[in-house]
Amino acid sequence: MSPIVRSARRRLRRTLSLARDAVVGRHVEATIETIARLDRRWPVFSSAVEFVAVEGIPGDIVECGVFTGLSLALLAHAHLRREPETPRLIVGFDAFEGLPPSTDEHPMWKTGSLSVNAWDHPLLPIGEPVTPDATRRLFAMCGLPEPRLEVGWFADTLRATVPSSISQIAVLHIDCDLYESACDVLQGVRPALQDGTIVLFDDWFLFKGNPSKGESRAFGEFLAEQSEWDAVPYRTYGTCGRAFILSSR
Repeated sequence: MSPIVRSARRRLRRTLSLARDAVVGRHVEATIETIARLDRRWPVFSSAVEFVAVEGIPGDIVECGVFTGLSLALLAHAHLRREPETPRLIVGFDAFEGLPPSTDEHPMWKTGSLSVNAWDHPLLPIGEPVTPDATRRLFAMCGLPEPRLEVGWFADTLRATVPSSISQIAVLHIDCDLYESACDVLQGVRPALQDGTIVLFDDWFLFKGNPSKGESRAFGEFLAEQSEWDAVPYRTYGTCGRAFILSSR
């Protein structure tokens, strides 16, 4: 395991341990406020939601790759803090079965990885299966409205919901690690993308930042095969994340 990954895991354990302490009364601030205050992704999540509010970008907040629900909860929290009167769906897509096979090899993310919780969490013990119900319980603990969860593989669930019930996406968080999964996401959400959509890639710099692998490769190919969108670099975040703004050509 690389030093960067070990450091990131230690920080995440510390963050979630403090959040768990808040639940049992050692801290007085709300659980979601504790998570947001200590999560290094929070400033960019918050800024992304503020950006689409300021720019008047309509549509929903969508995450592909929910895992234990923490990032989806942070995005929902950012929305409620910034524009609680604006009706946006908070939608998470995940099979909750771990990672599928991939042609890219990574020392941590292998077939079946992420089917169980691997880090400290306010609700889930380490080794506990990751389920849609765990995310719903996290939202309830944080005082957030229940999210809409689409359970299944991206190619199937996105085809069934975009654009029929999700016609516009304002913020898209892609947290699926792998090239093949990112391709499925980008093709699936394509009809709902628009001028000003923020696209956040949680695992952009995996595979040592190699642009011919992972989410970076998938997005590069997606942009090259179409003439509608340019991607304006927005911000980096966390350990491996990078965000872009879609701009009409």
